[in-house]
Amino acid sequence: MKIPMVIIMQIILFLTDMILINVGFVSAFYIRYGLPFPKRNFTSYENSFVYLTLIYIVLLAVFGVYKSRFRSSWELFKKVFSGLSLGTLLSVAFVYVFRINWGAFPTGIFALSFLINLILLFKFNQFVLKCCRRIRKKVAVVGKGNIDEIVTKNADVERIEISEIEKLVKYSDLDEIVICERIQNENALNLLAYLVQKLRVDIVFSPSVYMKLLPEKISGESSIDFLNTFVGRKRDIDEFLIKALDVMGSVLILLVSTLLMLLISVLIKISSAGPVLYKQQRVGKDGKIFTLYKFRTMTEDAEKKVGPVLAQKDDPRVTKIGKLLRKTRLDELPQLFNVLIGNMSLVGPRPERPHFTKLHKTLQGIRLAVKPGLTGLAQIRSFYDLRPAHKIKYDYLYIQRRSLLLNLYILAMTIPVVLLKKGQ
Repeated sequence: MKIPMVIIMQIILFLTDMILINVGFVSAFYIRYGLPFPKRNFTSYENSFVYLTLIYIVLLAVFGVYKSRFRSSWELFKKVFSGLSLGTLLSVAFVYVFRINWGAFPTGIFALSFLINLILLFKFNQFVLKCCRRIRKKVAVVGKGNIDEIVTKNADVERIEISEIEKLVKYSDLDEIVICERIQNENALNLLAYLVQKLRVDIVFSPSVYMKLLPEKISGESSIDFLNTFVGRKRDIDEFLIKALDVMGSVLILLVSTLLMLLISVLIKISSAGPVLYKQQRVGKDGKIFTLYKFRTMTEDAEKKVGPVLAQKDDPRVTKIGKLLRKTRLDELPQLFNVLIGNMSLVGPRPERPHFTKLHKTLQGIRLAVKPGLTGLAQIRSFYDLRPAHKIKYDYLYIQRRSLLLNLYILAMTIPVVLLKKGQ
């Protein structure tokens, strides 16, 4: 009987990883002690390596490192990291319990071997899986629209007509459902909602047709609000990591910029009349109104006569120090407190004022499915533009691709944008 290639691939990965785990331990001994290895310490490893290898390899399997397909290299990395992390903790506990026999095993070796094995196992498994075309996302595209801007080239794509949406039930291993056409009736929408919950997949709407996907009202409820139940929602662990980045990043930036913020406060106070901070109502996640904080860059009561209007280039209401703060975006620093409070995130669509949210339909719906941010995909991809529709495509794409890794990328790319005075 012929053995399937995927089984052969998994056996190769399983056996090779057992070898690489021990290569990591030996490398850790070499880095820690050099040659020759201290006999007493290395003997503890020689007597226990079989048990340690089994602990690691079983946990890697439990965390899904040897499944047949991964949607991305990042998914593989997370599984290798999780398996090695718990494997290291249990191995330390194992050596401690049997310390009479292996008490000479240096604990520091576990930390070094963890880092080495993380690189070795991830890169090797990634190489083999890519060669076997096993790192590929499975996508079902509903409708006939263009998907070039939202579906990666290495994805396996299955096209389905809106009228045949029930066919999605047979796809048990889908990663993503992309909607490219208007959903015409309530039954199709309800079926889609059921499938998303049952299959636990991401649902993505083409930004170019988002506002035309659904009829205005379905069963008396807003279609857009109904969709927000699914769009932008991530797993609990992903939400936790994004929140952790928000808190730690905000605290770090505040600590680094404390003296700068004090200097800015003094300059604002002595250069023009009015408060140092400017408070303004903005629309947050799920349409909730919150108070946003910024360093004041305009004259006091600048909007008393003209009402809420967008700032213009060379706006006469902007103070001299305000012009500098706007160019460098330092006026946004107080929003770090909004992040710590929980009204905002470091990364997300920029928060809009209630007046403009009501005025422009594109600023509603999916854009309010996540917390607004200090910076976003739109800000690192485009120059300043007064039209709300100009950046809305990037906001939609960010919300649907939102992750810790993407947030880190956007934060890193924001630095040159600020230094070169590009973006919003």
